[in-house]
Amino acid sequence: MKKREALFGNRFRSWLRAQKDFPASAFELKQTTIDYIPFSDVQDHQVAALLAAKTRLGILYKAPDDSHGVKPFDFFYLQRCSAFVVIKYPKSAEVIDIDVFLMEKERSTRKSLTSKKAQEISTFSF
Repeated sequence: MKKREALFGNRFRSWLRAQKDFPASAFELKQTTIDYIPFSDVQDHQVAALLAAKTRLGILYKAPDDSHGVKPFDFFYLQRCSAFVVIKYPKSAEVIDIDVFLMEKERSTRKSLTSKKAQEISTFSF
């Protein structure tokens, strides 16, 4: 499982770097091996952090000191930036604005987000 998550992280990083002039953003990556993902997989603290990054309040985060390798810096602060949930389905990956994700969660009759619906509401697909 960890290897698959790492591969998706690498793929996402490559996709993001290829985007020209992509604004500062916060991302929460999720992955599923089936055609849907429970809305609850995006946990409350993750939603709160993504929403904070979009506001004037912002979010301050300290990179862990115990990380291996070289850290670029100790802290980062995101304020008034874009924030997305990125979901890797078996056949696509969808980049969905956190506000759109929450709106779909609220109005959906399902407890999960299908890949088809995710494609309809996503800002970007890859």
